[in-house]
Amino acid sequence: MKRTLSKIFLTTAVCMFLLSGIALGAEADGKTTLDKRSSGNVVLQDDSPRTNRTLVNVGQVAMWIYSDGSSANTPSGDSGLFYPRGSSPSTAVIYQDGMVWGGIVNDGGTPALRVGGQTYSAGTVPGAILSAGVPEEETAVDVDRIWRVRRDYPTADLRQDAAEFYSVAAASVTDAQMALVRALYKQDWIDWPAAKGAPFYDVDNDGVYTPGFYTNAEGVEMPKTRAGADIDGDGAVDASTVGDEPGVADADQVVWLVANDLNTGVVQSFSGSPSMGMEMQVTLWAYARSDAMGNIIFKQFRVIYKGTETTPVNATIDSMYFCQWSDPDLGGAGDDFAGCDTSLSLGFAYNSSSQDAVYARAGYAPPAGGYDFFAGPLVPEEGATAIFGLKERPGWKNLPMTSFAYFAAGQADSDPPFGVYNSTLQWWNLLRGYHPLPESPSQPWTDPAGNVTMFRVPGENLSGEVTANNWIDSNPGDRRILLVSGPVEMAVKDTQEVVVAVLGALGSDRLSSVSALKFYDASAQFAFDNLFDLPKPPAAPKVSAAELDGKIVLNWGDNPAGVKATETSANKGYTFQGYNIYQLPSAGASQGQSVRLATYDVVDEATVIAQDAFDESSGLVLELPVQFGSNSGILRSQVFTKDYIREKSLLNGQVYYFGVSAYNYNGGEVTKTLESPISVVKVIPQTAKPGVRIPTAVGDVIEGVTHEGPSFGSVEVHVIDPTKITGDSYAVTFRLDTVSADLSDPEHPVYETQDVWDLTNTTKGTKVLEGQTNQSGDEGYLNVEGIMVKVFGAPASYAPMANGDPAFIEVANENGFLADADFDANGAPFAGNNVWHSLNAGGYGDRYYVSTTTSGISGMRTNFGELVPYDFELRFTTLEEGSYGWWAFTDGSVGLVPFQIWKVGVGTFDDPSDDVRMIPIMFEGGGTSGAYTPDHGGDGAFGYPAFDRIYWYLPADGESYDAHHQDIVTNGDLTADHSGNEVIGRLLVCDFDENGQPPMPGSIVRIFSTKPNSPVDKFTFSTAGYNPSTTAAAQKADMELINAYPNPYYGMHEFELNRFQRSVTFSHLPKQCTIRVFNLAGVLVRTIEKDDDTQFAAWDLNNQDGLPIASGMYLANIEVPNLGNRILKVAIVMEQQFLDSY
Repeated sequence: MKRTLSKIFLTTAVCMFLLSGIALGAEADGKTTLDKRSSGNVVLQDDSPRTNRTLVNVGQVAMWIYSDGSSANTPSGDSGLFYPRGSSPSTAVIYQDGMVWGGIVNDGGTPALRVGGQTYSAGTVPGAILSAGVPEEETAVDVDRIWRVRRDYPTADLRQDAAEFYSVAAASVTDAQMALVRALYKQDWIDWPAAKGAPFYDVDNDGVYTPGFYTNAEGVEMPKTRAGADIDGDGAVDASTVGDEPGVADADQVVWLVANDLNTGVVQSFSGSPSMGMEMQVTLWAYARSDAMGNIIFKQFRVIYKGTETTPVNATIDSMYFCQWSDPDLGGAGDDFAGCDTSLSLGFAYNSSSQDAVYARAGYAPPAGGYDFFAGPLVPEEGATAIFGLKERPGWKNLPMTSFAYFAAGQADSDPPFGVYNSTLQWWNLLRGYHPLPESPSQPWTDPAGNVTMFRVPGENLSGEVTANNWIDSNPGDRRILLVSGPVEMAVKDTQEVVVAVLGALGSDRLSSVSALKFYDASAQFAFDNLFDLPKPPAAPKVSAAELDGKIVLNWGDNPAGVKATETSANKGYTFQGYNIYQLPSAGASQGQSVRLATYDVVDEATVIAQDAFDESSGLVLELPVQFGSNSGILRSQVFTKDYIREKSLLNGQVYYFGVSAYNYNGGEVTKTLESPISVVKVIPQTAKPGVRIPTAVGDVIEGVTHEGPSFGSVEVHVIDPTKITGDSYAVTFRLDTVSADLSDPEHPVYETQDVWDLTNTTKGTKVLEGQTNQSGDEGYLNVEGIMVKVFGAPASYAPMANGDPAFIEVANENGFLADADFDANGAPFAGNNVWHSLNAGGYGDRYYVSTTTSGISGMRTNFGELVPYDFELRFTTLEEGSYGWWAFTDGSVGLVPFQIWKVGVGTFDDPSDDVRMIPIMFEGGGTSGAYTPDHGGDGAFGYPAFDRIYWYLPADGESYDAHHQDIVTNGDLTADHSGNEVIGRLLVCDFDENGQPPMPGSIVRIFSTKPNSPVDKFTFSTAGYNPSTTAAAQKADMELINAYPNPYYGMHEFELNRFQRSVTFSHLPKQCTIRVFNLAGVLVRTIEKDDDTQFAAWDLNNQDGLPIASGMYLANIEVPNLGNRILKVAIVMEQQFLDSY
C-alpha cells in the first residue's frame, strides 16, 4: 500500500523516538508492557510474560499476527510479511492481509446483509464468545493475547526470532531480548488455550491439555512432547519425556488466537455492518525446512456462528462467503501485477519489471507472493471426501477458490470505504465475483473478449500478450488480490473452516519466481492432501564456534545429545546422510544467499543426490543435483581462515555468520533427500581476551597419555577449541553395552552388544562422553571441553613384538614349558622365544623357525576377521598323536602330520573350555603329497628346507576336527569337506639343522593376535598446562593493547553494512569499563558503559543526544576498574552528506 512522504516521515520519527525495535515501559500498576501500535502489549504479570502480537517465523517466511486477527503488517505500519527472512535490507512481499466474510443473516435484524473480518482495519476484537452475545473481556490480559509455541524453544538459537520480534538487526539483539522471547515461548506452552479450542496432541487421551517438563542430559528444562526423547542414550524413548504437546500438523512452530465480532463499534468501523456473532479461531503453522515447505505459512480459519444477544436459535446465514484478502507489495508497491491459477486455487502477485528496487538492494531478483485455498468451506456431496480439522470427512467436499479478483489502489475499482454501509455493499459484490462499484446493479467481471468470468487474469503465458485466451495483467500498480470461496449455508452453532497458505518464492527473474511459487504450492498441496504425514529432515545440528586470532573453529560435534538427535533421526525410510557447511551474509539469510563451503557425508553409495527441483534459470521443474556428497566421511568441526563471501582473509573484530545443516536420504522415494534449516552462529575472530594467555593452538596434540591393560589400542588427544580446555584430568574406560545398530525402523530397532567407551573428567568426577563406539581413528569423533579424544581400536593384525615382528612364540619344547632362561628379547612382551624368522631356544632337540613363502609376513594368507582377537597354537606331537592333514589343493590325499592346530580363546591359555581344534589343509609345494616332509623347497626369508605348507581351517558350522578325523579313519579317505573358514595360510616350519625331522613332540608355537580395548583397559591423561590462564599482571600489561579501529576514520570502513550504521570499534577491552569521549575543548561528547563478556565496544559516532558528531580529533578515556586508564586519540572524518530523496 502506498503511503505519502509525510507518513513515512511520521513513522520514522515515531520509531526513532519510541523504539529501536520495541520499547519497554513501566505502567502505574507495575506491569511492564511493550507497545503494540497504540494499545497492544507484552505484559509481565506475576513474572509471566504474555503478548498480543507475535510472528510466525520459523521458516523462510516471517509474518506479523495480532490478537484481533490483523496480520502481515508490522507494529509500525509497514509491510509485515517478510520474504526471505533475514535479508539485508529487509524485504517483504505482503503489506497486509486478512480474512473477510459476508452473507445474508436471517436473525430478525436489519440490515440482513452483513460483512466482517479484517483488512486495513479489523472488524474483530480479541476473545472468544462465551455464549450468544457474551464475549470475553477483550482487554483482559489473558484475552487480549496471542499464543505461540515451538518444541525446541529452550535450546533453539532465537537471535533472528528476537531480531524480528524487536524489529532490530540480528547483530544488535541482546541476551535479555532473546531471554524474553524464550520466556514467552515457555509461558505460551504452559498456558496453551486448549480449552478455548487451540489444537493439541492429547497423549494421555483424557481430553485435557496437561503440559509437563523434564531435564535433559545437559541440565536444560525441556517440554514434554508426544515423541519424547532418549535422555540416557539407551536407544529408547524415556517415558518421563512424553506428554501432551500443543500444536498441529507436526509443525515446527504454531500460533493460535481467537477473536470475535461482537464489538459493534469495530464492526461498523470496518464495514458499516451490524455484528453477526462470529467467533474466529485462527491457527497458523510453519516448518523449519529448506525445501518448499519452508517457504509457506499455513493458516486455518475456524469460524463459528455463535450469534449476538438477540440471535434466535433458528437463525441462519444464507450465501456465506469467505475471502482471503491481501495487499501485496513485492518490495516496492507501485510496480506489481496480479494473476491466478484456477487449477491450483492459487492467487498471486508478481513484478511487472525485471527489477524491483527494494529486492535489488538485497541482491535478489523480483519475488512472487501468493495464496492458495487448500480447503474452502464444506458443502455436502455424496461420494466425496473433505478435509476438516486435518481429518477426512466423507460425504462432504471442500469448495475450491470460486472467484479471484484484483484491483489497483486509486482506480475505478478500489478499496471499499470504512465505517459506512456502502462498504458492505461493495464487499458483497466482490465476494460474489463482481466489480465493487456500482453497488447496484452488480456488474460482473469480463475478460478481454467480453465474456463474464469469475476469475480475473488467469492467463498462463505471463510473458505473452493480452488476448482472449491469455488474459494477463497489464498497467502495473499497487494491487489488492481477493481469493473467494463460497457460498455455503450456516446455522447457529455451525462451524466452517477455511485453510489457506501464504507463500513466497524467488527465482532468477520475475517470471521464474512465479514458476517457483507454483512448484512450492504443489508441494504444499501434496502435504495438505496427505494430512501433513510427511517425512522430515534431520534435526538441525547444534553448532558452536571458537573465535581465535584470524580464524574461527566451527564446531557441531561438541553436543553429544544434539549429534545423536541429528544423526539418528530416521523416519519414513530416510536416514542421516551428511552435513553441509555454509557462510551466510547475515544471520537470517536464506540458503540461496549463502555460500556452501563443504559437505561431509556418510561413506556409502549415495554421493551426489539429484531429485526434482525448481531450476531458476529455466523456470522449470527438473531433476537437479541438490546434495554434493563425495564419500568424505563425517567431520564435526572445521577451521576457517577465509571470508568466502568477500574472498579475503577473516578480519579480527568483524562479524561473520557461519552455519551447518544436516540432510538425509531415501533412494526409494521421488524426493530423495531433505535438508534441515541452517544452524547459524555469529562469530568475531579475535585475539585472546585481555589478560588471557592461551598456550595451545587448534590441532595440537596433548602428550602424556598412559595406558593400563592388555589391549593394543591407543588414545590420542587433539585440541579443537583452545579457549575451552579445562586443565582437568581425564580417563577413557571401556564397558560392555547394548547399543543400537539399526534404527531405520524405529518401531523395530535392531540391537547388538559391543564394547563402548566413556570419557570421564576425573577432576570433576563427571562423564563427559558416554557409550561411544568409534574406534576407527577417523575424524568423526565427538569433542567436549575443547578436546577431541580419539580412541583407536587394536589394528587387525598379529600382535607385534618389541622389534615389530609378529608374535609367533615358542612357549614349550620337548621338556615342557620354557624356563625364564629360554626367553629371548625378541619374544618380549610374550612369555617364550620368538620363532618367526628366528631360531627356537638352543640347547634342546631340533632347531627350527617358522616362516612363509615370502620374506615378510605379507606372504601369510591371513583372514584377520577370524584371527583377531584370538590366540592359536601349533602343538607338535608324535605322528600317531598328530592330525590327519588334507592335501586339498593338489591330489586330495590325506595323511598323518605330527602336530595339532588349535584356536585357544582370547588369552585364556589355562582354560581349555573355549579351545577349538582346527583342520590342517596342506600343500606340498612340489614335494611328496600325503606326507609331512621337508621337501617343499626353501622358505622366502632364508631358503632353508621347509616342511609342507600348513593352512589353518576352522571346522564348518556343525562340524568338528573329530568328524574330519573319524571320516578318514572309517572310510580310509576323506568323503566330505568338514572345513569352514580359513584363518592362517602358507605357514612353513623350516628345518634349520637340515636333519629332516620336524620339531620335537611337546614343542608348542603360540600365535598371538592383537587384543581389543576391553573393560580391563584404561587410558588417562591431563590437560594441565594446556588450558587458558589469566593473571593480574597480564591484565595490566594488556591495557596497552586497547585501541580503536579504524583510526583515523575516513567516512566509512569495511565493517559497516551501510552508510547509516557508522561506527568506530574499541577493542582489547576487559569485561567492565567506561569509555568517555571528549572533543579537544574538553567537552564530554559520549559515554559508553561496557559490561559484557566481549572485548569490543562500538561507538556509533553519535553524541550523547543521538546526533551525528562533527569531523575532528577526539580523546577517548577508557577507565578500567582496578587497573587504571588508557587514553586514545581518535580522528574522525565524517562523510559529506547529499540528499537522495526529496
